[in-house]
Amino acid sequence: MPFSNGNDPFMVEMNAKGLKEIPQHVFQFQNLRQLYLNHNEIRTLPNDVGNLVRLQILSMDDNKLTALPPEIHRLSWLTALNISQNQISVLPGEVLKLENIRQLFISHNALEELPANLGDLITLEILGLSENKLKVLPASMTNLTNLRVLNLDNNQLPRLPKAICYLPNLVKLSVSGNLILSLPKEIKELQSVRELSLNNNKLTFLPVQLYDLLNLEELRVDGNKLESISDKVVNLQELKILSLANNLLKGLTEKVCFCIRLECLFLSGNQITQLPQQINKLKKLQKLSLHRNALENLPEQISQLPVLFKLGCSENTLTCIPIEIKNCKNLNKMNLSFNKLSEFPPALCSLAKLKYLNLRGNCIVELPADLTYIVALTFLDLSENKLSVFPVYLCSLLNLQHLDLSKNELSAIHQDVSKLKNLSVLLLRCNKFESFPVEVCSLEKLHKLDLSENRIIGTPAEMAKLQVIEELNLSNNAFTSFPVEICHLASLKRLEISQVNGMKLTELPEELQNLESLKELDVSFNALKNIPDTIGELKNLAVLNATSNNLHQLPKSIALLSNLQKIDLKENQMVSLPTEIFHLDLLKEINLDGNSMSHPPQEVCKGKQLYPIGRYLQSADARDEKMLQKIFKVIGSEVTLEDFEFLSKKLRIQDDEVKALANDKSIQQQDKVLQVLNIWKTKQQVNRAPSAMIEQIIRVLIMADLHTLAEQIRNFKTFGQGIKF
Repeated sequence: MPFSNGNDPFMVEMNAKGLKEIPQHVFQFQNLRQLYLNHNEIRTLPNDVGNLVRLQILSMDDNKLTALPPEIHRLSWLTALNISQNQISVLPGEVLKLENIRQLFISHNALEELPANLGDLITLEILGLSENKLKVLPASMTNLTNLRVLNLDNNQLPRLPKAICYLPNLVKLSVSGNLILSLPKEIKELQSVRELSLNNNKLTFLPVQLYDLLNLEELRVDGNKLESISDKVVNLQELKILSLANNLLKGLTEKVCFCIRLECLFLSGNQITQLPQQINKLKKLQKLSLHRNALENLPEQISQLPVLFKLGCSENTLTCIPIEIKNCKNLNKMNLSFNKLSEFPPALCSLAKLKYLNLRGNCIVELPADLTYIVALTFLDLSENKLSVFPVYLCSLLNLQHLDLSKNELSAIHQDVSKLKNLSVLLLRCNKFESFPVEVCSLEKLHKLDLSENRIIGTPAEMAKLQVIEELNLSNNAFTSFPVEICHLASLKRLEISQVNGMKLTELPEELQNLESLKELDVSFNALKNIPDTIGELKNLAVLNATSNNLHQLPKSIALLSNLQKIDLKENQMVSLPTEIFHLDLLKEINLDGNSMSHPPQEVCKGKQLYPIGRYLQSADARDEKMLQKIFKVIGSEVTLEDFEFLSKKLRIQDDEVKALANDKSIQQQDKVLQVLNIWKTKQQVNRAPSAMIEQIIRVLIMADLHTLAEQIRNFKTFGQGIKF
């Protein structure tokens, strides 16, 4: 329903404002004509709505309404009411008193039935009831003589209600996604219907009475169990769209070829072995969809379809394309993927207007020189064929923007590829490249490059020429170290170097920080032991996938990634997270499955949600900090003057500081030890949480030969973890 958004003094528009209730002042505007409150969280429409007696349009799509107030009947001027996408289970009788209502939208609610006297809404022209739980319709619907559009999609209707068949002005009827087994013979009464949608029901046949709908322009019966179409389809002389996809058709009657106004014919997902021989009579046919059938060939008559614009024949068993198809001069899009073509169809080279061509999954070994005549081509998919040499003729397709040569047997790129000045996407996945094809670096408009699943061992300095590249996939190659040349690609937004099958990377370079535009980084299935601190410079990073590495911890700088939304760290060796991770306000998911987490423990991490993880870390750090201070006091009271200098040396405190403290007789021995420990703590705080510092101080005591004290501290720690300070 096209609602205005202009500066109308009689209109209030508060869409998507996060409202939980309607502001009270709205009900003071008694001359209000239009009120839009879509996409909020309003649960109740207050009784005060009855004050808006001159309201003509009320739209509350996508809220949380469960009911309408009785006062709704006072809106006698209302012509349009939209309460779709709410939680309404009952339509109150007061709605039936809206004597001027013409448009009523109640889709995506929980209605199981409609009021018996729904037919009282005699002014109704459009009724939207899709996505409810309706099983029957009231007989009074026959009174809706002005109804022009009725949508009952995705309900639970076991049959098409006969009441619908007696709506004399119904132009558009949609009952897709129900449980309808058959159509009543009364359907012939719908003489005004121009669009009829019966998709995704359980129809096994169409009654002959349906073919009496002489004004029908669109008939959609996808996703049923039809085995045939009656010869009476010829009666539908106004038919422009016939959609029969995903049925059980083994053929199509020749009579359909006499529906001479047909513009779109959709037959995908059937068992059709051949097309009608007289298909050439469909002179107005623009779109022909034949995907997923059993066609071994296309009839040459198809060449006599002068305005054919789009032809889809993927997943058949075609071995050739008739040469006559070159006469389809207006063909713009053609999909012949997953057939049995052993050569590039020569006829296609005469299609000067062809822009989209998909030949994926065939057996093509080489391309013809005449390919250069398809001058308009912008999209070409030749993946999963048997090309062993990069076809030089491709380099003459100057308008090409998308080229997919994945899953072939290529090992090199022709230098003339530089002529493809408009190429934006180049996919070379799963070929036989042993070195990065430097020729692609001359493609100044390249936005996406996929060289995954090859044998590449390094990247060239010339990569820096790819100044606008945004997506790069180099996964599963033979790199011995991270290709640092990547770090010069300042425009890069998505980088994948996942080594499920390739050699494992052991570290990421500090230069990674140069990728300031990076939003997604996938370094999964490597052997990384750590992530560099410089990752904190990737301010735009939203997704980090480091699944299946050898990571023990994250750097504290991870907290600087304010745009981070997802971290995947499953199957690593993580035991703890930095408390600072709690500051990542946008983080929606953190996956730590398959790690031996203790800080926080596994049960806290299972939900993959930041809030409980962050709250635990904050609480644990506060507890451990208090414990650390108590441990310092215990150590201070136990370390003698003789052990003081040796302990200080193990703590790596500078000699001049230690000597100054040792010689200062105004400071007690315990305080001297405490000062040294706090100096050490200050230096450690940059990289270590309090819990880690406790473990480190125990190790230092052991190195200082203070074993008894170390054991005492360890016991104190174990006991302290079980209590709250």
